[in-house]
Formats: sequence, structure tokens, C-alpha cells
Amino acid sequence: MVSYLLCVDGSDNSNRALQFIKNKLLNSNNKGDKITLMHFVHRIENSWLNPISDNLNKLSNIEEEQKSKDLEKNYIEKCKKSFPDEIQWRYISIIKENAEDIIEAFKEQNPDIVVVGTRGNGLLKKMFLGSFSEMILKHSPYPVLIIP
Repeated sequence: MVSYLLCVDGSDNSNRALQFIKNKLLNSNNKGDKITLMHFVHRIENSWLNPISDNLNKLSNIEEEQKSKDLEKNYIEKCKKSFPDEIQWRYISIIKENAEDIIEAFKEQNPDIVVVGTRGNGLLKKMFLGSFSEMILKHSPYPVLIIP
């Protein structure tokens, strides 16, 4: 039995990583494999020093929460259509403020492997991995599979 943790964000690369895991699970003879799809919600902390900024941060947080709910609905529909009953899956949204929050969320799930798609955002040196996947690769206490 293998437990996969897939980081999802709705990007094409994230969806390719889901397709990779789907193919792997559907072609596996290992009954009982499971997948956890995990989305990290960005939360902007409010500042009591600047009321205008505080209001913009609140609006940004509301918008981010709505995007997260829409993303969750989308991935739940995909999983219901894609995975037979014998494959266990679940979707989790985690509010994160920093890299330590992400790694702590991984530890709570205790996967056998973390799977992440690349995005390619960031500076030239991060052109191939992207800053998020690079951070995961450097700090995850679990093996990481990066899907381009």
C-alpha cells in the first residue's frame, strides 16, 4: 500500500501530476493505495497599523478562500469521475503562512511520497522547478516526485 500526497493548485502542471498519479494507481496491482490532494490557501495577515491595507488584505483573503472552495469542488468532481471505489482519495485545504506550515502539514499526513507539479515561476535559476517545488524538494522529510 502506497500513500501519495499530491500538492494541487489548479495549474496545468498540477493537473498533469494528478493524471500521472491516476495512471499509476489505475495500473497498479496494489489494492489499498491512497492519494491525498492537498491545496495550500495563502492567507495575508492583517496589519493594525494601516487600516486601508487591512481592508485590502481582508478582501484578498475572501477572494483566496473563494478560489480555494472552487478548486476543491473541481478536484472532488475529477476524483469522483477518475478513481474507482477501491482507490481511497481525499482533498484537504490547508491555510499556510510559510514553508514550515507546509512541511508540518506533510508530517501530519505522513505520506510515502510527495508529488508536485512544476510551475516555473521565479527567477532564472528556478526556471525548471519553480520556487514552490524547489522548496518542497529541499525541505520535505519525505521522498518527492516532481512532474514537469
